[in-house]
Amino acid sequence: MQPEPPAQVPPPPPAETTPPEAPPAAQWPAAAPMASPPAVPPRPGAITAASVILIIFGVILGLLGLLVMLGGALFPAIKDSPELAGQLGSVPASFGTFILVLGAIMTAWGSLQVVAAIFVLTRRTWARITAMILAILGALIGLATIIPGENGLTPVGATISLLFVGGHAFAIWALASQGRWFSAVGNRPA
Repeated sequence: MQPEPPAQVPPPPPAETTPPEAPPAAQWPAAAPMASPPAVPPRPGAITAASVILIIFGVILGLLGLLVMLGGALFPAIKDSPELAGQLGSVPASFGTFILVLGAIMTAWGSLQVVAAIFVLTRRTWARITAMILAILGALIGLATIIPGENGLTPVGATISLLFVGGHAFAIWALASQGRWFSAVGNRPA
């Protein structure tokens, strides 16, 4: 038998100047992409136009209501003037209170119409319903102003009344026909 050669010692590894690399860290699994919220449908132009019309009519009504309230508040001071007595005859003092309350109702109506029209722009269903009710009542009152008085109907008065009725009729149509936008799923305000 032959003697076995002596076991060779492996040579030492070369000296390293860089530190050894750390073992790879545990990798997190890739995050699943987040579902984006549904796209908000764009506001229909008819809704914007109806809201602008209702805001303008509401501001006009509110300002007229303030003027009527002023007239009601000043009525006791002017009720005995010869000009008013010649046109209205003897008027009780409570007529001034009636005028004041009428002006307050006009101001409140105009303010509510402006608020409802602003919230219609933010897709609030309650505002759409409120604005439709106010527009229906406004159109009916506008129709009543077209009825000629004892002096007849002037062309300017008829034009203003028809614009008033037409604006409200457009608002009613726009709010009634664009209900899909109010019920659409999307980034709806809370």
